[in-house]
Amino acid sequence: MSKALLEKMILEETKNLSPETLDEILDFIKFKKLKALGKQSFEKNIKQELADLSEISLTHLEEEFANYKERYPREQ
Repeated sequence: MSKALLEKMILEETKNLSPETLDEILDFIKFKKLKALGKQSFEKNIKQELADLSEISLTHLEEEFANYKERYPREQ
C-alpha cells in the first residue's frame, strides 16, 4: 500500500473521533516518530515528550496507572 493511500485512510478513519481520542492518536504518532529515530534519540527525547503531554493525556495516563499494583500484582 502506498504512503499516500495510507495517509488518506488514516485521515478518513479519524473523522468524527472525539478530541480526547485524537489527542491519544497524536501522542502515539509522536511516540512512533521518536522510536524510529533510534534508542538513544528516543531515550533522550522521551523526557521532553512527557513534559509536553496535554492535560487530556496526563489525565488518561493517570487513569491508566490508577491502582496499578492492585490491578497487576507481581507474581512471586
